[in-house]
Amino acid sequence: MVSHIEACKQNNQPQKAYCQQHGIAYSTFQYWAKKYREEFAANNVTDKPAGFIPVKVQPDPDVLSQTPIARQLHFLYPNGIQVLCSEKANPKVLKILINP
Repeated sequence: MVSHIEACKQNNQPQKAYCQQHGIAYSTFQYWAKKYREEFAANNVTDKPAGFIPVKVQPDPDVLSQTPIARQLHFLYPNGIQVLCSEKANPKVLKILINP
């Protein structure tokens, strides 16, 4: 969502044209833009974390060598907090861990 909003801004392209080009409903894009503006304004006023957090997925060579039972998900937040859990963790639990 954020990448589309930022790409549209960088291209200086009308939002409707951008949405048509990328197959996005204009109303959806407007919703995303509103949320983006609200969060951007809130982040400039407080230390509230952004609702959209980019996630970079990359294989960990140490983890790849482990047996499938021992594999873990490792979340490293920008503030240094780390969360480790089983790759078979309950999705509801993951949602709680990722969105405190």
